[in-house]
Amino acid sequence: MSLLEYMRDMHTMGLFADVRLLGGMLLCMAENNPDMLPPVSRFQLLVYQADALRHEREYRHAEAVYRQVLQQKKFLTKNSKLRLPSSHTQTPTLPSDAEIKYHLAECYLNMKQDKDAIATLDTIPAKHRTPKINMTLAGLYRKAGQERVAITCYKEVLRQCPLALEAILGLLSLSVKGAEVASLTVNTIQSIPSIEWLSTWIKAYAFSYAKDYPRAIATFRPAI
Repeated sequence: MSLLEYMRDMHTMGLFADVRLLGGMLLCMAENNPDMLPPVSRFQLLVYQADALRHEREYRHAEAVYRQVLQQKKFLTKNSKLRLPSSHTQTPTLPSDAEIKYHLAECYLNMKQDKDAIATLDTIPAKHRTPKINMTLAGLYRKAGQERVAITCYKEVLRQCPLALEAILGLLSLSVKGAEVASLTVNTIQSIPSIEWLSTWIKAYAFSYAKDYPRAIATFRPAI
């Protein structure tokens, strides 16, 4: 096995402190000897190192390395003919820009830099945003007082995951009508047995967020 393959295995096993130490040494050696790592191998090593730093809560350092990851990814994309050396039997799947930027945004969130997190996630095209990304954006926009955009993000989460209850609660808390929220889940409710309670649950929480507590209690009671 190569050193990079050992790095990959330790990364998979969650040995992030070891990945951080070994990766730091390898990157330092590669700086002094640019021919030591082919471009794709350097990209892989940077990804492992950035992930390890994030898991070790070294967010400032992880942010810097994730930025290097994005630069290296851009270089590889422009030079698509680059391949791993012949000693490697299989070209690894490269993480998507969306995945890398999400982890970069996580670093910003942990450093209480919400504006930078929003700016980073905003650069991800809408068609490449996963429910996890949209959910994070919804929370950030809501916190920033941009309720209309937050509502759009919550709705996009439900479009992909109709049973995302946190997104449902997010919409109701932003004064979206219960009937409108229920319409986003109706096809799922009709297609899955024993989930009829969800429409009642949505209606009850809609009353609750509207501060109509007597009707909320009356709606909840039969479901208890």
